[in-house]
Amino acid sequence: MKPSIEKSHSENSQSGMIYRVVEKIIHHSPEIFEIHLSRNNEQFIPGQYLSLGTDQPEVSREYSIASGINEPWLGFIIRHRAGGQVTEFLSRLQPREVIHTSWPSGTFRPGFQPGKNQFIFIATGTGIAPFLSYLKSYPEKPPLSLLYGVRFLRDAVGLSDLEKNFPIQLAISREKISGQHHGRVTDILHTLPLQKNIHYYLCGLDAMIQQVSEWFQYRGIPSDHIHYEGNIPVPSRIK
Repeated sequence: MKPSIEKSHSENSQSGMIYRVVEKIIHHSPEIFEIHLSRNNEQFIPGQYLSLGTDQPEVSREYSIASGINEPWLGFIIRHRAGGQVTEFLSRLQPREVIHTSWPSGTFRPGFQPGKNQFIFIATGTGIAPFLSYLKSYPEKPPLSLLYGVRFLRDAVGLSDLEKNFPIQLAISREKISGQHHGRVTDILHTLPLQKNIHYYLCGLDAMIQQVSEWFQYRGIPSDHIHYEGNIPVPSRIK
């Protein structure tokens, strides 16, 4: 049973979690949906995440924030995985229901490289979330390029706005669409500029992050200019 709505803005002092109200659910495709939760005037930085809980307090999963810093909600893009305990729970939520979450956390900072160096975003699937957060927050400071890989065109969240406002290349792996690359983002890495003063931000499947990181390092990009969330083992090829 979910907590009552009266607890929506209170902190659970025992778990360090807080309760949030579901404001909106958007179904982008049969597998991809977006959930908006009450923000409660909290501050966050694009690239941070929250742990979203279920009706079992010990069961939760981390999701990157997809909303902009000036939007009044916290948005998340989620792939519904059949049988997945957290995604099954989240997919059944309705507006005005309540869930518990963590506070914003994480050290991934897309677009916040030192100095005035330029940068590039590379995402697969729901890994687009932190980049959407950045682009909504700082549209006046776009990346040199955004590579976005999805399985089907219907899975590309916010594509029309991205195509109108930013230099995006889409890669679709499981269907052929006229005017779009049929394949994976790794197929089109060669279209990107390779310079040691450019920073490259990656988010998505671990396998993609490993492959892309190694691809850049083989071509002389310093490892400290390749950024991603977590501790994915990527061997340093360039000494």
